[in-house]
Amino acid sequence: MFWFQNNRDENIHQESCGQNCDCNCSRRWPCPPKPPCPPPCPPGPTGPTGVTGATGATGATGPAGPAGATGATGATGATGATGPAGGPTGPTGATGPTGAAGPTGPTGATGPTGVTGATGATGATGVTGLTGFTGATGPTGAEGAAGATGATGAAGPAGPTGATGATGVTGATGPTGAAGPTGATGATGPAGTLPQEMFSAYSTPAQAGTDGQPLIFDRNGVTAGTAISHTANTAPVTISQPGYYYVTFHGTFAPAAGSSYPLTLSAYLQQDGTAVPGAGTQHTFQSDNDTANLSFSQIVQVTSAPSTLEVVGSGGGYLYSDAAITVQQIGTSS
Repeated sequence: MFWFQNNRDENIHQESCGQNCDCNCSRRWPCPPKPPCPPPCPPGPTGPTGVTGATGATGATGPAGPAGATGATGATGATGATGPAGGPTGPTGATGPTGAAGPTGPTGATGPTGVTGATGATGATGVTGLTGFTGATGPTGAEGAAGATGATGAAGPAGPTGATGATGVTGATGPTGAAGPTGATGATGPAGTLPQEMFSAYSTPAQAGTDGQPLIFDRNGVTAGTAISHTANTAPVTISQPGYYYVTFHGTFAPAAGSSYPLTLSAYLQQDGTAVPGAGTQHTFQSDNDTANLSFSQIVQVTSAPSTLEVVGSGGGYLYSDAAITVQQIGTSS
């Protein structure tokens, strides 16, 4: 089939030129002698490609020849240049040794808690064990504190009134004596005068007061007479004559820093270390910035001289300023 197709193509070409010369003869088929060939013909158009013939059967494989001796391994050649992109991939190299294990990764987030399973049935109650022996009685505890005194019971009914005794006999009235003569009227004496005894002391700058201690008055004000005295920058006012005295006090108070609230402060008058009834005042403070003016007035009696008067602050730490005390005699003892 191959020969036929080639010979046909060659004849077609020779016929198209109108001549048959050995210049165009196939080497498979020798041509007879011919005169010299004219100049070559211009190439004709290429004919259509013929149908490809069927592939012939593959012949039997011959026996394998004996394996030749393996030659010595040659030196490793230099690495060739990298092939162009897209070229065939070379054979995979041998697997390298396994690398060292990498560090452990961070622990993942805890997954959501699963649904709680249903509660199992309650098991049967076990047999009650035997009662143990009673332990020895412990020692008697200490006697507890005495309880509060109970309320006083109601007063019992009044007993019956005793019988009134008999009235004694009235004695006879004696005779009235004769009236004596009226004496002469004496001369009118001079009008009496009350001694002017008065005193005042004060403290202007703010000072720290101590709970239960008397206030200090650092200045003396007006002094009249000798019955009332005071030493500057001390607390007591001394009265050296018996009589009745009118005492007044006033001052501005504030709680000390860091006090606990509410804080109730009091100011009251003491005479010879004893609080004078009705001569006191108090105020409840709510913060460090709270201030209040405390004042009182009262009449005191001095029966034994000398007698001391003091103004005492109590209730906690405090500051006081613009404090003043005035004492004035208003009467003498009869």
